[in-house]
Amino acid sequence: MTGSYRTISLMLGFVLVWTVTEAIVGTLLNQYPPFQVVWLHYLILLCMWLAIAGFRSRGDLIRTQKPVTQILRAVFLLLMPACWVFATKAGYGHAVHATFWETPILVILFSAILLRERANYPTWLVAAAGGVAAVAIYAQGDIIPFGFVWLAILGMPVSFSLFLVLSRALRGEKTSTNLFYVTAGIVIILAPFMPGMWVELELRHSLHFAVTGVLGLLALLLLDRAAFLAPIAPSAPLLLAPVPLAFLAGWLIDNEGYNSNRIVLLAIICIACATPLIFTLNAHLKRINP
Repeated sequence: MTGSYRTISLMLGFVLVWTVTEAIVGTLLNQYPPFQVVWLHYLILLCMWLAIAGFRSRGDLIRTQKPVTQILRAVFLLLMPACWVFATKAGYGHAVHATFWETPILVILFSAILLRERANYPTWLVAAAGGVAAVAIYAQGDIIPFGFVWLAILGMPVSFSLFLVLSRALRGEKTSTNLFYVTAGIVIILAPFMPGMWVELELRHSLHFAVTGVLGLLALLLLDRAAFLAPIAPSAPLLLAPVPLAFLAGWLIDNEGYNSNRIVLLAIICIACATPLIFTLNAHLKRINP
């Protein structure tokens, strides 16, 4: 398997595992304050990573050449759910969810600006088209937001995109260090707010948090490895994969029907998701058949 295929496989694995993790975390949001859920999630990730790598790595966990980048990466990852919470409380949950799917084009943009890693023009095109199609699917009938709510709505895809791009910027750092800073950073930032919002944890939900801890750690490991191997901009359209998968799950579980417009939009997203694999396959064929 070539490096390109490994990168595509790792990024796709990250997207799928991250999506499952977020779905399980979402089941806890009606039981506990959102920031308590986020804090517990990353506390479990941190404890797991300390148990796995702490004794072996020791000083390597905190030894970094890019402390500012490490801290900013944790802040941007925390800003993503924070923006969602604020937008949802303001009554624009659908709008912030729709806007989130502009993440692929933002990853490509920020990679070019911050890292000088540029995707080809077809990748720009399919990422933009897929993002617009996803927005059209989820934003239908929404009231147009106004005022400072836009900061939260736009902040969600911007913060997550910057988190992903900074993951690539830290490719020279050790995995043990990257995972320590991103989890410990979120835990430390949120810790002072926990006493004022804490809701007693029910024993039956402990399993949910444990499962999300394992999956969340796996997702971060996959991302770290993918970012180490190659630029993430060419594989950015894969970030749209949860959209058709969600509709497929809805059709299988609830036998939901979809109109022709939605089917066309889903087809555009599927094409965007398939494009990185097609480009990688084409490049591989050119190498073996010059």
